[in-house]
Amino acid sequence: MLSDKDIFSLVYDKQSQYYSILTGMVPQLIQDNQKVSHLYLEDLNDEFFSNIEEMIESDNDFLLILLLYYMDRGIEDCYKQQIGFEDDVEVMDALNANREETQISVLKKVKCKWAHREYGRRIKGIMDNFYYIDHMEMDHMNVRHYILDPGLLFFDRKSELKLAISPVTQKETVEFSNPYERPNEKTGAMQKLFRVESVIDENWIQEQIIENICIAGKNGADILVFPEMLGTQNMLLEVRKRLRQNETADIPGLIVFPSIWEKTENDMANANKSCLLLNGDEVLFEQHKRCDYKYDTPEGPVYEDINRDRKKNNVVHMLHVEGLGRICIIICYDYLDTYNRELIMKNLCPTLVCNPSFSTGSFNFEILGESYFKQGCNWIWCNTCSAANLTEKEKNFEIIGMITTLSKDCDQLRADSFKQIFEGKTKCQKSECKNCIYYAEIPLVMQ
Repeated sequence: MLSDKDIFSLVYDKQSQYYSILTGMVPQLIQDNQKVSHLYLEDLNDEFFSNIEEMIESDNDFLLILLLYYMDRGIEDCYKQQIGFEDDVEVMDALNANREETQISVLKKVKCKWAHREYGRRIKGIMDNFYYIDHMEMDHMNVRHYILDPGLLFFDRKSELKLAISPVTQKETVEFSNPYERPNEKTGAMQKLFRVESVIDENWIQEQIIENICIAGKNGADILVFPEMLGTQNMLLEVRKRLRQNETADIPGLIVFPSIWEKTENDMANANKSCLLLNGDEVLFEQHKRCDYKYDTPEGPVYEDINRDRKKNNVVHMLHVEGLGRICIIICYDYLDTYNRELIMKNLCPTLVCNPSFSTGSFNFEILGESYFKQGCNWIWCNTCSAANLTEKEKNFEIIGMITTLSKDCDQLRADSFKQIFEGKTKCQKSECKNCIYYAEIPLVMQ
């Protein structure tokens, strides 16, 4: 295993034999002074690819590291010539056509204005403009990428990113089933499960969602996150329709809609999914919950009856936005599950995680809030006080959400410079939850 010290010795020794080989085989990539030469489409001819292939077949790690360093920097202009944004969003699995063969996805690295330098990243540390995902390390998880036109939401013109959460209500909103039994799909052993039967007072929740979207937009929110399980498919259609009709309303550019729990015939394909909306209208993607929440009883655990076909929805969706980096949705228990969380955070390296929840506890979420500052990742956690109807533990609802605000402008002597914590029903003392919205801001100043 090469260390950072080893890798950068190759990059900065301009007299090494590896520079001589690289200059001789791909002269269009390196200038006479050994600076990067930017490639254009006409440079990528048969001879160029033949020489690249020969270097790969040589299996010389030192030469390939140097090639990677120069290709990462030299190919960017060529990439920009190819990307045209005929649509608002480009959707892809990878830039490289040999993803299935190599189990490696290569992607353009969008910049994040609150990211900081990470040490000890080895091979990934020498790549400035692109990055890769090694699918061999991801336990068969699939990844779908959405590259947003950087001019669409005007993030590049903003000096700060305004984030918002809306816990919506403390009323009882979700009707759950009693536990029932079914054989485990893998072991055949009987297991207790539960499902969501319905959302209570759906029309009232729908009106609150519409109002809160418009209020958050009027107050300048760029991203608004709602909780888990307060949504329905009909509600999603109606909210989108009403927002389209309200042409004068300011709408947050990105909205994490309340997750929708879908009950299906014989529970064959139940799902819990969170939709990401662009400008309150287009559904960019539906992120399915990947882990089955459980609660404990004296007779054993009772599991959320989703993902009966464990391969069907094994996908993580990632939105790439210049200036903000990589944004994903991780629903409630998916973030608490250590194995699942580490798969996503270690391999996909998001810079902003939206974490909608319907949870009777807050402690585990709070202690995880700053866990990925080490890799420049901010976090939006939105719970709902509605979940308090399922527990007598009032202390668990002293807080209802958190937004971390990591940036290079943070005051290191003030804890509240790094995160904002928001009070829940036990502390906020609100008589009603109408238009319950909390805000926080992250400076967007490239250092």
